[in-house]
Amino acid sequence: MMRWFHNCRSARSRSVQTEEPSSADVPHSETGATAPTFIILAMLGLVASGFIAFRLLKKPATPAPSAVAKDPLLMQGRAIYLVRCVACHGTDGRGDGPLAGQLIGPPVGNLTDDIWKHGDRPDQVLAVIGQGVPSTRMEGWSRVLDPPQLKAVAAYVYFLANHVVPQEIRQP
Repeated sequence: MMRWFHNCRSARSRSVQTEEPSSADVPHSETGATAPTFIILAMLGLVASGFIAFRLLKKPATPAPSAVAKDPLLMQGRAIYLVRCVACHGTDGRGDGPLAGQLIGPPVGNLTDDIWKHGDRPDQVLAVIGQGVPSTRMEGWSRVLDPPQLKAVAAYVYFLANHVVPQEIRQP
């Protein structure tokens, strides 16, 4: 019996010695990147390439119309609008920005309409820009923009609609 035990034990230790270590037994430093690390790096690569492609393919902004170029408030509003609003409302404010057709819910507002469904008084326009519109994709910008910037965007929205910028918007 001792001899059988000894033979079994020898055979078992030989099989253990000749087995290849599994990847679970090898420390990560020897196997290279793990699957989660690879996924994170791949995602970062996609984001970076998307950002680069966006920058390369983005159409440059057209020069400001002379009426805007002469007015510092409209220039400030235009600069903010081109960064924050153009994706949904479009360059001319017609609600035809590159993201407009992909949004779920009511269509993006056309800022060039004669009648604005949320009102055209300065307090109403500032409320829409600052607090957004419930049940739509129009989020409020008051957490990102300060009151003078909100007024500048409102002034530019009036310009896009071919309306005179109210004095309430122009006051500091």
